[in-house]
Amino acid sequence: MSIFALIYVAVGCVVSLFVPWIGVIFYYLFTVGQMQSLWPHHFGYESRVSLMLTAATFIGLCGATAIKGVNYRALLTPHTLIIVLLTAWVNLSTAYSSYLLYHNPLPGELTQADIVSIFNKIIVFYIIAYLLINTRKKLIWLIYGFALMLIYYTYWANLMYFSGQFWLFGINGRLGGMPRSVYFDENYLAMLFVFATPVLYYIGISFTNFYMRYGIWLLIPLTWHALFLTGSRGGLLSLGVVIIYIFFRSFHRTASIGIVIGLVIAVATQSGVLLNRVDKTVETAKTTEEIAAEEEALDPRLISWKVGAQMVSDYPIFGVGTGNFTIAFPDYSNTKRHVAHNTLLQFAAQCGVMAGILYLCFFWIRLKNVFKKPPAGAKFDAGLHRDYLEDLLNALFIGFFVVAIFLDLMIFEIMYMMFLLSAAKYAIENKGRTKSFEFKRSIYLVGHDKETADEDLKPRPT
Repeated sequence: MSIFALIYVAVGCVVSLFVPWIGVIFYYLFTVGQMQSLWPHHFGYESRVSLMLTAATFIGLCGATAIKGVNYRALLTPHTLIIVLLTAWVNLSTAYSSYLLYHNPLPGELTQADIVSIFNKIIVFYIIAYLLINTRKKLIWLIYGFALMLIYYTYWANLMYFSGQFWLFGINGRLGGMPRSVYFDENYLAMLFVFATPVLYYIGISFTNFYMRYGIWLLIPLTWHALFLTGSRGGLLSLGVVIIYIFFRSFHRTASIGIVIGLVIAVATQSGVLLNRVDKTVETAKTTEEIAAEEEALDPRLISWKVGAQMVSDYPIFGVGTGNFTIAFPDYSNTKRHVAHNTLLQFAAQCGVMAGILYLCFFWIRLKNVFKKPPAGAKFDAGLHRDYLEDLLNALFIGFFVVAIFLDLMIFEIMYMMFLLSAAKYAIENKGRTKSFEFKRSIYLVGHDKETADEDLKPRPT
């Protein structure tokens, strides 16, 4: 590792020991930001940075526990029950699936053991992070870290275009991420730019300073341009749905109208390649013969969804086994093997109907009251008439759900970070309703003065 990487790891690990919630931010910056792929010359592809950050943060959690700085009653929430049941079902499906278990994947694919191991490691850190992100300020700083990562990817994508380096990462006129990155596929990279719009918009709303607010908002069109460079049809659809939500749930009517008009203009003037792909998809979908002859458009996904539905029908309890979708695929179709192309089907077909239901429960808990009005007289940050974080998380979940219709995201860390944001917010708002350990003021509450800490301990209106 280079000096830069060593400094990042050293600072991250040392800070995690004494202020472990900051270690959560270091971890997600590295894993969700895919630093080892962005800067392989610094970190190397085989670096163990995430493991070191996890270990340091866990030790910090143990230290906080020793001085009763952690409220373990926060685990007694619906979110934790869902994540525990989902983890159990994924592991049970590996051991008890009715389908034959395979240990030799297709070239370039992960083994079943690798997939289960990655999934379990993601869940372990999710639990650690959930216990540590226990105040509203910590939650906001984690979102700021996410925003910083999204801004950097927006900068990188636009740099590739304007500097003439697009050809280094472009495939068929579409921008993909770095090699060996989870964002190497253009559609996964587009997902980041879909999330950038609600994150930047609502962070801007939270600032009362004119220059800060509009400075952040001016970055949003650049995220759209980055999305157009990926040529992702699902990404464009998801962005459109998110913009509609923002329009109806805006704190700033002029800004909401401007963002809709701006997107229409941007699509009309900047998304030539993307609109061509949309037109081609529509034309290809018109006749059965064309769909059968050309797999470039909707066909792979239509085939995968049909196959996935048949797998669920045949193996409803434990599925075909975690990671076995492409292995079982030839038993259901004579076409080229495809992945599930749908996160819900990926869970349900590989791990059973229960896993699919548990996946949907995360969205149900977050979005069931998406238009619920706050209690009369409730006070919120920046003098707003409702909680901007609530709308931000709703927009993220709506955008993610649409994107996940077209992508396999079962072992993508970004999905579980989003689940963490929602679960942590719920726990923070409800922690005053049950008895808990004494919340001592210690080094683990760095950045909180007495009044702020007292305010954070009060239950907030839902």
